[in-house]
Amino acid sequence: MSEKEFWDLISPLNPSILGFAIRLLHDPEKAKDVHQETLEKLWNRRQKLDSERNIKSLALTITKNKCIDMIRRQGRYVEQSIDEFQMHTRQDFESKDMVDQIKRRMKQLPTKQQMVIEMKDFQGFSNQEISEIMEMTVNTVRVNLSRARKYLTEQLKHEWQ
Repeated sequence: MSEKEFWDLISPLNPSILGFAIRLLHDPEKAKDVHQETLEKLWNRRQKLDSERNIKSLALTITKNKCIDMIRRQGRYVEQSIDEFQMHTRQDFESKDMVDQIKRRMKQLPTKQQMVIEMKDFQGFSNQEISEIMEMTVNTVRVNLSRARKYLTEQLKHEWQ
């Protein structure tokens, strides 16, 4: 695979890779490092990329693993929260408050549930794509998503009454 072919294939994935790393690490500078490491790993595997059936899934799996490695190197636990979600919509004060409440409650979820709900509800991935990225079965994705949504619903139901 030539350099041009590689970049034609990978360039559309750059925003997803960087955005995912930022959401997991909460630090744009560290996320840029992970982004570069992911690109480097993809470059080293460029001869095999043609045989990959879902390159986006591969790229985000690499990104997730690099983020977890970085979190571990920093001495933080993987179970720590994912708390910043970039929601690019115009919001009035009431809906912004609601989003802030959801984010606060999401911090209390286990990391896997946070990541699954982030990818499904905020980034629009399918359960199959999430299962490949998170290296879990589709059923486990469904269970984590269901538990996370149930928890958020219960927590927010009490708050909004």
